[in-house]
Amino acid sequence: MLYIQHKSLIMKQNRVEAFFNKVTRNHKVILILCGILFITSISFIPKLTKDTRYDAFLPAKDSVLVKRNELKKLFGLKDPMVIAVINEEGIFNKKSLEIVHKLSETLKKVPGIDPDQITSLSTENNIKGTETGIVVDPFYEIEELTELKALEVSKNIDDFELYQGSLVSKDKTTTLIVAEMLDSYDRKQHEVYNSLYEIVSNLEEENHTFYLAGEGAVSGYLIKYIDEDAMRTNPFAGLVIALILIFAYRTVRGVLLPNLMVLASVGIALGLMAAFGVDFFVITNGLPVVLIAIAVADGIHILGEYYESAAKFPEYTQRELVVHTMLKMWRPITITSITTIGGFMSIALSSYMPPMIYFGIFGALGVCIALLYALFMIPSAMMLLKPQKSKVFKTADTVDIYGNIMVSLGKVVIKRPKAILTIALLIIILGIGGALKLLINEDRIKNFQGDEPLVLADKIINQKTDGTSYLDVLIETPNEEDLFKIENLHKIDSLQNYIETLPYVKGSTSIVDFIKKMNQSMNENREEFYRIPENNQLVAQYFLLYSASGDPTDFDNYVDYDYKLANVRFRMNSGEYINEKMVVHKAQEFIDTHFKSSSIKATLSGKVALDTHWLSKLGFNHFLGAIIALLVVLIVAGFSFKSFTAGFLTVVPVTISVLFLYTVMGIMDIWLAVGTSMFAAIAIGVGVDFAVHTIDRLKYFLKEENLKITDAFNQFYKSAGRALLFNFLALALGFSVLMTSSVPPLNQFGFLVAVAVVVSFIGSMTLLPAIILIFKPNFFINK
Repeated sequence: MLYIQHKSLIMKQNRVEAFFNKVTRNHKVILILCGILFITSISFIPKLTKDTRYDAFLPAKDSVLVKRNELKKLFGLKDPMVIAVINEEGIFNKKSLEIVHKLSETLKKVPGIDPDQITSLSTENNIKGTETGIVVDPFYEIEELTELKALEVSKNIDDFELYQGSLVSKDKTTTLIVAEMLDSYDRKQHEVYNSLYEIVSNLEEENHTFYLAGEGAVSGYLIKYIDEDAMRTNPFAGLVIALILIFAYRTVRGVLLPNLMVLASVGIALGLMAAFGVDFFVITNGLPVVLIAIAVADGIHILGEYYESAAKFPEYTQRELVVHTMLKMWRPITITSITTIGGFMSIALSSYMPPMIYFGIFGALGVCIALLYALFMIPSAMMLLKPQKSKVFKTADTVDIYGNIMVSLGKVVIKRPKAILTIALLIIILGIGGALKLLINEDRIKNFQGDEPLVLADKIINQKTDGTSYLDVLIETPNEEDLFKIENLHKIDSLQNYIETLPYVKGSTSIVDFIKKMNQSMNENREEFYRIPENNQLVAQYFLLYSASGDPTDFDNYVDYDYKLANVRFRMNSGEYINEKMVVHKAQEFIDTHFKSSSIKATLSGKVALDTHWLSKLGFNHFLGAIIALLVVLIVAGFSFKSFTAGFLTVVPVTISVLFLYTVMGIMDIWLAVGTSMFAAIAIGVGVDFAVHTIDRLKYFLKEENLKITDAFNQFYKSAGRALLFNFLALALGFSVLMTSSVPPLNQFGFLVAVAVVVSFIGSMTLLPAIILIFKPNFFINK
């Protein structure tokens, strides 16, 4: 039996040797093909488009998103840019109102802004009752503006509850100018944002401060933000990797060849993303750095084995050195690449959100490209060069400082295997507890640093006014003018009254508010008449009277032409998921109880409902992705090593690393959010490299070379262990580059994966050898 297995192994090795002999003989053709693929792919990168909308986190056919888009189209709703004008002495004076008018008129001329959808004190109308009917007039005309008129505007706002908190702060120090964009600028929000930011930044008015925020502003600024971030983090990651390679091998080719592989991985992945018309999302910004850190690993191991072989077999020709190197390295780098691809694909398979799906798909593609270039480009490129020794590997027995560090670690493992196992069990117990306490939360404004102007603006506007987050409720009735019915209006009113009692909900607007104001105006503006009229005919008459003096399109955002459909908009001063979820849950409970009849129906929509919908899937997708990644690693390693024991041992260090991170997240109060939710699958796919190389080399030394455990460990730590140390440094420092990112979610993601890499490396270097020492599995030990 042993003879048959040995013969099968030799035959397989001969086939692999023949394959790499063929690769090295055709190296020029292979290099030309690699170059063509790279150049063709990167030519598409300029066509890459960015999508920073919150809608992008849902598939286009998602029922909730479809309903939301129908609502936006029906009522002309957009993601607005919001400018706050603040005067701590009060905004109801001639100077402040002149500024509001001037700004409103300026915005109408900005490319991308809908001039008919500017909402401010200078564009909105007051409703007054007269003996002949309802009069609808602007709050003020700029030509007639005086200090006395400004005070009159203040009095009119006091009588117009609809605008208190939404257009003017209740303390009268702040007023908002809300600008909506044209549909044609849906993907050009950054251009509009830049124009508005320049206008606001250049404003210098005594006693006045100006802030720009709103959902449209967030989406617009994100594009500029991630561009600037990428310009800093990507080159920094490349520099870190180059320095590690210099320390590892101290040769030009030792730095150049792995970096060519990295360039191919990143360039082709992004090029194909553009070629297939896939948008570049916020979280995609971290993909180049991730691929830089991952792709270099195969090159590190190949070059390490090459220089060791050059020292051990000085008589070998370059082709013999290259083929010998690839014979040793093809299997572990293939296994680690497949498991890393599995980590990325588990994100794609477990996620519902397009940005995360594409992150997984193109991350997997980038790793696949790195593997192909490792198997074909590196050996082909090396054939253009002469045999070379590294100063690090002067002879077969040379051990430098890095090798000595790893050998010393091996001695600790041999002395304390049970202590290492005990520590691992403790981490597992604490990690399970941490996983049960994970806080799932998200806030779009947290994509920016706390001192960014946009963040400060959002905070101030949320403090001063009703807030910048919207929950919409679509009201549907079966027949024309059903919304004139008193019972339907009372249901809408009760919905507003209830939801406004919920935490973080500061105000609302609906057609009911206009009806109440018209009723009050027609009754000498007496406070007790700010209510719904007593009969349907009176409601219809008010709208008829309004149309005689005002513009019927004034209600387009709140009711349709046939008075069958209405929109109720609630304003929240918090964009955090945990707060939005509570409001949506309570609102849905109320709707389920009070909107059961066939005469009226209510459906939650808007940004808040949309956030709650897609973020509710985040926790489940996170754990599903981690489980899929672990199963992929277990199956691939088990089949590759033809041993369930080897497969199980492969997942042990990465499982411990993920559980350890759950504890870290709990201690540091890190949310499980969009950016951080991917860390587990990536950490598993990346961290498994150390376990695969450890198992592969220890099996070789123990079972195939039949060395004693102490000798086998010594050989492993000074050779493969040294290469794994630099692999670890490349991954840990590579992901740590993301910690310098200006985008906090990427910052946290980089930190978590870097910590996971540290734990996976330490676990593979200590726990796996300790398990072998204690349990002596048949897979490793000849018995």
